[in-house]
Amino acid sequence: DELWRMHERRRERLVGVTRQRLARQLQQRGALLSDLSVADEVLDPEALTIGLARRFATYKRATLIMHDPDRLDRILNNPDRPVQIIFSGKAHPKDDPGKAMIQKIIDLSQQERFRNRIVFLENYDISTARYMVQGVDIWLNTPRRPNEASGTSGMKVIYNGGLNASILDGWWDEGYAPTVGWAIGNGEEYDQQEWDLQD
Repeated sequence: DELWRMHERRRERLVGVTRQRLARQLQQRGALLSDLSVADEVLDPEALTIGLARRFATYKRATLIMHDPDRLDRILNNPDRPVQIIFSGKAHPKDDPGKAMIQKIIDLSQQERFRNRIVFLENYDISTARYMVQGVDIWLNTPRRPNEASGTSGMKVIYNGGLNASILDGWWDEGYAPTVGWAIGNGEEYDQQEWDLQD
């Protein structure tokens, strides 16, 4: 009970920090003061919180969970079991497909049905990582096998009372156990055109 209460406090802290940073992001983009109230309404401190933060390289497939937006809508906006996702990360300045993935997340987060359930935090750094690995309930990792070198953020999540949902690649290929999370797939590899749909 004590460990769970600590985890809940850390999730509440993550939501608070996310709201502050989102307000700063909106302000830097020239949002009106009246529009900044949006940041105060995002996320629910009591909802199941998924974290996904990484370098936005295409093989990491950060937008895989958005493959079917209607299904995602049903998951995130379930009135009995609400879910929310916090994204963060950076793309290499010359990686246009990586930057396009970030833009897709931001565009989706601005749709009415996802506005309070999806947030993208800019300027991912050690401080952001700390709040995320301490506060999320589930760390999501969706690389295309066998390209994930390690994926160490998921390791840190476990020590902070969170679980992992990941492709069986990198450390998760060896570290997966049903007591600490979920495996996406069974370690198989597909023709690349089918792969995203299958996962």
